[in-house]
Amino acid sequence: MFFLLTSFTVVAIPYVIERFGLRVRFGLFALLFWLFVFQFVLIFSIDALLQNFATSMPDWLESMLTTLGGFAFVTIGITPIITLVLAAAYLLFALGQWLFDKDEKDLPTPQTHFTVAIDGPAASGKGTLARRIAEAYGFHHLDTGLTYRAVAKALMDQNMPLDDEFLAEKAARSVDLTKLDRAVLSAHAVGEAASKVAVMPAVRRALVAMQHSFAERSPGAVLDGRDIGTVVCPDAPVKLYITASPEARARRRYDEIRSNGGGANYEAILEDLTRRDARDMGRTDSPLKPAADAHLLDTTEMDIETAFLSAKTLIDQALAKNTH
Repeated sequence: MFFLLTSFTVVAIPYVIERFGLRVRFGLFALLFWLFVFQFVLIFSIDALLQNFATSMPDWLESMLTTLGGFAFVTIGITPIITLVLAAAYLLFALGQWLFDKDEKDLPTPQTHFTVAIDGPAASGKGTLARRIAEAYGFHHLDTGLTYRAVAKALMDQNMPLDDEFLAEKAARSVDLTKLDRAVLSAHAVGEAASKVAVMPAVRRALVAMQHSFAERSPGAVLDGRDIGTVVCPDAPVKLYITASPEARARRRYDEIRSNGGGANYEAILEDLTRRDARDMGRTDSPLKPAADAHLLDTTEMDIETAFLSAKTLIDQALAKNTH
């Protein structure tokens, strides 16, 4: 009886683990378990028949039942052994898989792209710096401000209202990041319209998703805007926050417009930049602010080459870390 109970325990435990732990409805250990139960029932059934009806049954039938019972008794001893061997093999296999997977997970994931996130107020020089970095490293570049202008321009071209968030979101989802025409989108009227759609949460969500996908391009991407390091690419290995005094930024914008043959008023530009700063920094959704781990570059007294060399040092250090 001790042998039978021990054998039953041996075949039952793997079956219970397989059925309720691994959620296998009918597996190998289930087959062995029910084979054992069948053998157990068969032995006791034959033993009962021989004890109660041996005197009345023919000799050939008694001999056959005795042989069958002996065979079942032998195999019922083999079944637990087979179960133990298979359970041990399965355990070793599972342990090997776990160790192999663990080693694979511990390996560093190859870096397939590198992102530089650049934020800052208007006319701080972040766009010029971003294009310079992208050119130097062979990275893709995206001026995220143009994406909001593209939405506004699409609405304006179709004479649609600029305060309809549903239409603005629809336009945002159709923006093609490869066809952003800076010359067209830089128009003052487009910028004014963009400031209206940029505050719409649905528009921001749609464009942020597209900008995030752009940031994953290989071998790398440089994105500049207002919320790159804080919202779009919070895990970027290099985050820069470019700033300058309002007066310096207004002077740059003034000189840029005059160099292109346009008419400009310095005081009006300064007032406009101050108003935009207040709006960008005060909005509740993705306000303009430096990320906690962003590197600050004040370009008030800094030319583009000096700013680029400062940024290059930070980028080269981050790239070196990624290769180790």
